[in-house]
Amino acid sequence: MIYLPFVDGLRALAIIAVVAYHAFPGVITGGFAGVDVFFVISGFLITSLVVTEISDGTFSLYRFFVRRARRLLPAAFACVVVVTLLSAFILLPDAFWYYGRSLLAFIGLFSNVFFYLTGGYFSAPALEKPLLHTWSLAVEDQFYLTWPLILMLASPFLSKRTILGLVLLSLGASLWFAEAKVSVDHEFAFFMLPARVWELLTGAALALMASEMKLGRAASEALSIAGIVAVLSSFFLLNPHSNFPGLHAAPACFGTAAIIAGCMSQNVLLTRLLSYRPLVFVGLISYSLYLWHWPLLALASYRLERPLDAGEASLIVLISVALAVISWRWVERPFRSSNRTSNASLGGGTSWALSDGKFVVAALSCVAIMAAAAGAIKGMKGFPNRYAAESQRILTQLVAGNPVRMECDNFENVFANDDVCNFGKKRDTGGSYELALFGDSMGDHWARLVARYAENRNLAGRQVTNGGCPLLFDVPIPAETEDKTAECAAYQTEAKKFIDRNPKLKVAVISAYWEKWLRLVNTAAARDGRIDFDAALDKTVRTFTDRGIKVVMIGQIPIYDPLPVRCIIGAIENHRDAATCGKPKGEALQELKLSNAALLRVAAANPRVSVSLPSDFMCQGERCSPMMDGVLLYKNGSHVNQFGAELLERFIKFPDLDETPLVPPS
Repeated sequence: MIYLPFVDGLRALAIIAVVAYHAFPGVITGGFAGVDVFFVISGFLITSLVVTEISDGTFSLYRFFVRRARRLLPAAFACVVVVTLLSAFILLPDAFWYYGRSLLAFIGLFSNVFFYLTGGYFSAPALEKPLLHTWSLAVEDQFYLTWPLILMLASPFLSKRTILGLVLLSLGASLWFAEAKVSVDHEFAFFMLPARVWELLTGAALALMASEMKLGRAASEALSIAGIVAVLSSFFLLNPHSNFPGLHAAPACFGTAAIIAGCMSQNVLLTRLLSYRPLVFVGLISYSLYLWHWPLLALASYRLERPLDAGEASLIVLISVALAVISWRWVERPFRSSNRTSNASLGGGTSWALSDGKFVVAALSCVAIMAAAAGAIKGMKGFPNRYAAESQRILTQLVAGNPVRMECDNFENVFANDDVCNFGKKRDTGGSYELALFGDSMGDHWARLVARYAENRNLAGRQVTNGGCPLLFDVPIPAETEDKTAECAAYQTEAKKFIDRNPKLKVAVISAYWEKWLRLVNTAAARDGRIDFDAALDKTVRTFTDRGIKVVMIGQIPIYDPLPVRCIIGAIENHRDAATCGKPKGEALQELKLSNAALLRVAAANPRVSVSLPSDFMCQGERCSPMMDGVLLYKNGSHVNQFGAELLERFIKFPDLDETPLVPPS
């Protein structure tokens, strides 16, 4: 296959965009689209290679996979070894345990599936995932495992034109699926091959058309210019809130295809610009740079427990570039070929040359070593014994959330799993609950607090929460996706049924991510003329109080992004006050100002409603402390843990229960 220097120049633009987005997110807001450029390039190059070899009768699936392994595995292994060692020193046990699981996913070529199931690409906790960037490598690997085999099996029976037609049909179907899925399940559309394969197939279609493509200079110039404008526009106009991928990814993908088509057909201006030697060099090291930059940025940010400033990010980028050059020169290139002469000409030296058979044995050995290390990290829960006993106690508290959330949270569980979700006094069979906890995940995290109250007052209590959905009756919940909006509507319906079916309900405890819902509901109210947050919350509490049910509203806790756990552990091990790791009180109160005021207004208008604001008792002196009485209160930056919920129970204003609740009308 003929080497095309401008393709490496195009790779350079893509990696510069990706690295800039990760290191300086406000500069190139759509830099993540650089990955889409890589997908198109990969589809084009792999298809060109496979089709050419099939046509020549020299294609071998075994040799194809060995070439891919030579290209990808040595640099990946070198990077993983270093990142794993750094992670062992930097990551706390829960994050290191997660790292071990993500490393197993990387080795198994399903990183994209793993990160889809365990968290998003654009969320703040992404900074705690040093291998998050491997999701795109998994997508490409899954393509490599299937596409050459399909071409090999189809070529003897189908003409190239027929194969091209099927590719275009599949491309259109995948793009349609991605566009349909992105508003329903954004993370699936982002991470998973069915919604991404159209990007790789765009390059594949171009490769199948290339031999018959005859473009004049004017057409090539116009096509290449239109392509580069589309790609660069994507980098600067997209942002993390864009409905991406799907049609929003089309300019970057089709623009990349246009650039390749135009530059390949004629020696146009862009061909010469993209073939500029420094740019080509950046393209040559782009794979190693992609491997190194994100783990170093993520680990540095995790260690500092805050986003990096421009100077720090610049230093990490420079270190990443240096490591990428070293990796490309002394790891990537020497393993590319089994031919000693080729290796010597590449500057790799003859000592690195391995036959295909020996390379496969070495590669499998490396994979086994990585798998064993990942399994040990996962099995040992991140090796908490690296820390002193007191620190281990705190770290144990960190990972202790509501133990029954899986069984009790979600609208589908409102009337299920009573044996697990009934706390306090055992409810009589067919009888009524007397106490219930409502809300989203910030309601769920108070489960142990409410359970302790139920136990102390001998009340039959029940959890009725749904993560990501507040309890706000008769107002459309402006959730992030259509599926979530429907889920939140179902939660309101099931919660009302619960109230109707429990006539002896005396107390309802309600909590939520109030600041988020206040902002979203009020924005929707201003846009669509709906009721605002105060009116929605007042209507919700009156659904209870009109039946004689007393309402306890718990405000939002101060939020950390991220939770300063390393600072806390450092304070404990150095016998310092962990309160110094907390958030300044003024900053926390400002962040909670709107929702705290709204809760107080609604409570003041209804004598059956009480409100407790965590900022009143979690923020003493000048700072809000994540610790109290030697107990770590938080599970993560926005949720209390089980121990924190139990400890804070004494601060919550629960009502006097002497009055008998009203029986709702039949």
